[in-house]
Amino acid sequence: MSARTERILISGMYAGLIGYAVVVVVLAGLNLIAGRSPFYTAALFGSTLFYGLDDPAALTIVAGPVLAYNGLHVLIFLGLGLVASWLVTKAEEYPILRYVVLFTLVFIAAHAYGALLLFAQPLLAGDAWWQIGIATLGAAVAMGAYLLWAHPILRWSLKDIPMGSEAG
Repeated sequence: MSARTERILISGMYAGLIGYAVVVVVLAGLNLIAGRSPFYTAALFGSTLFYGLDDPAALTIVAGPVLAYNGLHVLIFLGLGLVASWLVTKAEEYPILRYVVLFTLVFIAAHAYGALLLFAQPLLAGDAWWQIGIATLGAAVAMGAYLLWAHPILRWSLKDIPMGSEAG
């Protein structure tokens, strides 16, 4: 395996795990603030996805749905981290791709948020948009910060981009 490929894989896995951890901590915290179990959201989504729950009032928080949902969730975040790491590596190699990478990541984030919101709205009622939004934004910021730290060439090259009145 080449050093470049190894770097993409390692930084992608770390970015994915960081994003996953942020979402878990934020949602657990929001659940605790609302007076629910920290596992409430994972149990709700896991019971709905894997066990056919259609009435949130009938939710029982047990290990199976929580583990099933978290397993899926971590796999999705690992995939997102790997894609983001690959895109950042490409942006280091070809500076013009920075704009494509930014657009792609914003596009993916917006659609993932929209899909999750459609899925979660019936389950979490009116609170879904801001709960998922805060968790998603936190994960995106944390993953982006890690990837900028892990890819110093891109970080240094971003300092050379003219901003505002300097661009003229």
